[in-house]
Amino acid sequence: MNDLHANLQGYLDGELPSASVERFHEHLVTCNDCQVEMRDLLFLDLAAARAVDWKAERPVWASLVAALQLALLAVVRRWRMPAAFLGVTAAAATLVLTLQMRELWMVHAPTRCCEDRLSSQPYKHFVAVRGADESLGDPPFLALAWLGWRGQKAMIADAYLLRGQAPAAEHWLKQAGTSADAQATRAALDLRQGRPEDAATHAYEALRIEGAHPAALWNRALALRALQLPLAAANAFDDVAALNEPGWAGEAREAAAKLRDESQRRQKLYRDGEQRCQSAMRGEQPYPLDLLGRSGRLARVCFYDVLRSAGTAEAIASLEATAADLDARMGGGAALAGAVAAAKAGINERRQQLSQAYAQAIQGDPTADRWAELMREAREAGQADIELGAMYFLPAWRLELPRYQELAAATGDPWFATLAQERAADVDRHQGQPMKALERLRPYQERCQSGNRVEDRCLTVQRSIAFSYALLHQTLEAKKVARLALDLARAEGDLTAEFNILEELGQVARVRREVGLAQSYLTEVLARAPGSCAAAEFARSELAIAHQRHLDFKEARRQVDLLRSCDQPPSLKRMFAIADLQRQPDLRGDDDEALLQRGAEAIRANPASNGNLALVTHILGRARLEHDRTEGERLLYQAIAEANQIAGTDSAPDKVQLYSYTSLILDAGRREDYQRALELFAAERRWEEAPKCSLWLTADDERLLVLAVPPDGQVQGRYDGARTQPADAQGQGLVPPELLQAVRSCPAIQVIARPPLEGLSGLLPPELAWSHVLHHGEQPPIGKGPRVVVASPSFPVKLGLPELSAPPRSPGALRLEGPDATPARVLQEARTASLLELHVHGLVDPEVADASFLVLSPEAASGNFALTARDVRKEELAGHPLVLLAACDSGDTVADLKEGYGLAEAFVEAGAHAVLAVNARVTDPESEKFFGPLLATIQSGTSPAIALRAAREKWHREHGSSWADQVVLFE
Repeated sequence: MNDLHANLQGYLDGELPSASVERFHEHLVTCNDCQVEMRDLLFLDLAAARAVDWKAERPVWASLVAALQLALLAVVRRWRMPAAFLGVTAAAATLVLTLQMRELWMVHAPTRCCEDRLSSQPYKHFVAVRGADESLGDPPFLALAWLGWRGQKAMIADAYLLRGQAPAAEHWLKQAGTSADAQATRAALDLRQGRPEDAATHAYEALRIEGAHPAALWNRALALRALQLPLAAANAFDDVAALNEPGWAGEAREAAAKLRDESQRRQKLYRDGEQRCQSAMRGEQPYPLDLLGRSGRLARVCFYDVLRSAGTAEAIASLEATAADLDARMGGGAALAGAVAAAKAGINERRQQLSQAYAQAIQGDPTADRWAELMREAREAGQADIELGAMYFLPAWRLELPRYQELAAATGDPWFATLAQERAADVDRHQGQPMKALERLRPYQERCQSGNRVEDRCLTVQRSIAFSYALLHQTLEAKKVARLALDLARAEGDLTAEFNILEELGQVARVRREVGLAQSYLTEVLARAPGSCAAAEFARSELAIAHQRHLDFKEARRQVDLLRSCDQPPSLKRMFAIADLQRQPDLRGDDDEALLQRGAEAIRANPASNGNLALVTHILGRARLEHDRTEGERLLYQAIAEANQIAGTDSAPDKVQLYSYTSLILDAGRREDYQRALELFAAERRWEEAPKCSLWLTADDERLLVLAVPPDGQVQGRYDGARTQPADAQGQGLVPPELLQAVRSCPAIQVIARPPLEGLSGLLPPELAWSHVLHHGEQPPIGKGPRVVVASPSFPVKLGLPELSAPPRSPGALRLEGPDATPARVLQEARTASLLELHVHGLVDPEVADASFLVLSPEAASGNFALTARDVRKEELAGHPLVLLAACDSGDTVADLKEGYGLAEAFVEAGAHAVLAVNARVTDPESEKFFGPLLATIQSGTSPAIALRAAREKWHREHGSSWADQVVLFE
């Protein structure tokens, strides 16, 4: 009987074989427990369905059907009807359910209501007008109850979404888990709500689970089309068509053909403009005036190229009328006419040769050396316009910026004034100052956003600003501005600019770990340049790293292998991907070592910086470590030594040291040589010995090593080399229970976590007293100086940061607000403060060592508003203050191996007693209630870690778990 009782769920789900059904019928009429459980199941599912019935009244028939079923159950229970009668009842119920299921999926409807696809939805041709106008009723109630019995939450969401009831669909999707069907329906919901990026991400996740999921393939194609990635969308529709499903395949083929036709039309228009401009440069036809109707920027670029290619007085004179016409139509004064006059006045016998050389170069693909040579020749011949044109193509590290600015100013054309600022921003970024580049271009961005043409350079200005945001790891803002630039490029019909921006958007998505979105943009890049090995190198290397960080090593290997058809040395990024794949024995390539050596030789022959040379040594050691530990270690130590010899703003040396120690430490952990791993940890930090009552953590992709030094000093460890989730995305639960138990008796635990785990909240349970320890040494006592509160600075609105409210005033505190909260004034008061509260934004510049900064009010003289970690390190905080970084993070920094809490570390190095930081958004009353007593307790002499634990425990008792667990202590 127990076995038969266990068959109830299988019976309800229709999963029992026919012979077992008859046997279960006989059991059901005699088993009171089964009857009660069957009734309860029905009640529960009907109640659940009713809970999300978003209309005030359900249909009358639904109530009647439910009542009929309950009556039948009562009959079965009271009079124990024979199995034959029960069979008839079951057949009748099946018929009713079948009819309701047909109504659930609207089988009777001649068209589907929306273009997206639901996993449970049968094919119907989509007609936009009907879909938009049709009013749909509620899903049938009994069918919903049946789906609830079967646990088909995603199908219930489909039913509601089919009727346009998004809130109900979203409710059920929250309970539907992460199945392929659920992710595909989430993509459909995203499309309905105008979120194509989210739709692409959810469709990608569905396809990771089920590679040919029909609804996910279809919705991904729609998402790509909505993102205006036409060729990627066409390829996605091809994947749908390849399934050969009736209806869907034909509609997919039509959609793909339409997208390709439109893409070809735009490409033909762009290429035609390019060819006619090049013909004009060769003197074969007049300047194409109709370019102005498409893009003022492209029209101006073409005009200047035609002028530089005009080598004779006659050729230059022929452009006078065109220049006057363009000046009049663009409303920019007489800039182009002036350029023609200047070229005509400076003509000499060398002009013709230089003009021909410029025309050949601009239509070819010359090296930077050739542009530099042409620049020097033009300078010697006094051809300023050709010299200026050649200088544009020089990389930032070879550009003579003062000369470029001088020539640009001499033209008298605002176009060149703006362009000179863009080139100056290029130089700023190369010198490791992306914030300076951003500030340089901000005024132009503001003019663009207000509708000003900015001499038709809004597209390039926005693109440069997006690049600067990306370097600052303000990736959300980078994506936002890049999308604006992409819209401008589409409006201007500039396919080259579109292509470059798509590459940058793909890279930003990769940094943000938005793998599905990165694949969307970079797939479009590959589709637009099918024969370009340069495009393939960029896109597939980015995708390999993206999938590797997502711990999908097979896909990373596939992306690397797809580059074999390009016979070229691998880029640094591809080399990194190949090196990391050596940790997966079944994914190593036979020629990986040869490829790495070839890439190393190419970079050594033409390094962009000394840092790249050290990176090459590291990559070779990183890879070799998996095959030959002795040689791998030698190379990694060599890379560290090379990095130590490099000074300046180059960020590569910091990466080399961090990455090399990561490889060495994790390799020791893999061999369970935990003592050696700890020695390497300490050597990197320049500690003589590891303190007792300490935990040490490091992670890289699928690898995690945790070491514990308990009170007895006996090192314990745990290495995990097969993680399925990035460690920095987890936080809690990273420390194994046995290692946590080893240090649980300690009064306070020192946590030494390497990036990207440094500064992570929740590493240890809140009932333990612990802190992130940055440096080994004696903790200085807090001085007797004043309490300094920095709040509400007048930071530049153009930074796009949200306003932060100020904490309440307290007696005796020195308050720096508004224009008084400048970097110089804050540092001045911080030197003697005993308590320093910074209620300001903080940003991270991961491309430059030691360049994290606080956003304060601009200095009156210099305009500087950034208090950098580098500035703080130079100070001596004689008062050894307790520092509070409250709500300091912009909320848009991205975890990366080389990032840490530079500001917290800088304050500790400068002499701070301890630093408290919180990244959660906290209201002022809550902040004051929590931090006020905590800071007072620490100032009274209590250990910061013990005081923080007590504050958390009290907060939990009074308020429950909350943002208090995200407060991080640095000592």
